[in-house]
Amino acid sequence: MTFGLVPEAASQARTVLNDELGRTVSVKVLEDATLLVSELVTNAVRHAPKEGSPEVELRLKLDPERVRVVVSDPGAGFAATPRLPTASEGSGWGLYLVDRIADRWGVISKDRNEVWFEIDVDGEG
Repeated sequence: MTFGLVPEAASQARTVLNDELGRTVSVKVLEDATLLVSELVTNAVRHAPKEGSPEVELRLKLDPERVRVVVSDPGAGFAATPRLPTASEGSGWGLYLVDRIADRWGVISKDRNEVWFEIDVDGEG
């Protein structure tokens, strides 16, 4: 699923996530995945280049052990080094939350910037 790099993209991505996973995984897994998707899509909207026909892409994969989510955008990529933001910072919490909540995550920079995360399902759902 793709979305324009517009403020509404995070809301649209949450709707897709809930439609795809809402009846399949536990409430906890869905809440965690929804928060992380919101953060990553918002980061894409804020930081990806806007020239050309930019868009953010959301890919979901559910298997018996985990939910895997990939958010990609036309950005150049970045180092996966989350840090604890200070309480006075108004932003910078996205990757910190991904690092704390996801069971696994990473960044792949190819022709597009991809940030992925996995949340273990642990037989819930």
